[in-house]
Amino acid sequence: MEPQILHILEIIIFFLTFPFVFMAFNAFDLSKFFKKAMIWQIQIIYIFSAIIFTYLFTKAIINLIYLSGSLLS
Repeated sequence: MEPQILHILEIIIFFLTFPFVFMAFNAFDLSKFFKKAMIWQIQIIYIFSAIIFTYLFTKAIINLIYLSGSLLS
């Protein structure tokens, strides 16, 4: 595949999977690790961890697509 197509596909996959990863991270109860008044810190941890894991998941999918494309051609 061409690099431009892979970059566009990477952006599409990132924005499609981010809501699912964010909902999955909301299932974790991080409030027991923080003080009761630190709600904004918990929200920041949720958002950044969801972004990081979405990025890692997207890179893994794109690498699989790239490797399968290079093996088949």
